[in-house]
Amino acid sequence: MTKTVQQTVVRSISRKREQIATLREELEDLNDYLDLVEARVRDDGKPRLTHDIVKKRYGLK
Repeated sequence: MTKTVQQTVVRSISRKREQIATLREELEDLNDYLDLVEARVRDDGKPRLTHDIVKKRYGLK
């Protein structure tokens, strides 16, 4: 390969790696959000605990 073509390929690979990294970050964020939504659905209708009640229950001060 000529040097110009090689540089073009390297730049293209670098861009694709950056895009993959960005997509992975977005996927992690979406998975976190999905976990949160699923937890809210499971807890729907259950009594909520205040911060103070949780602290008393687990002996935190």
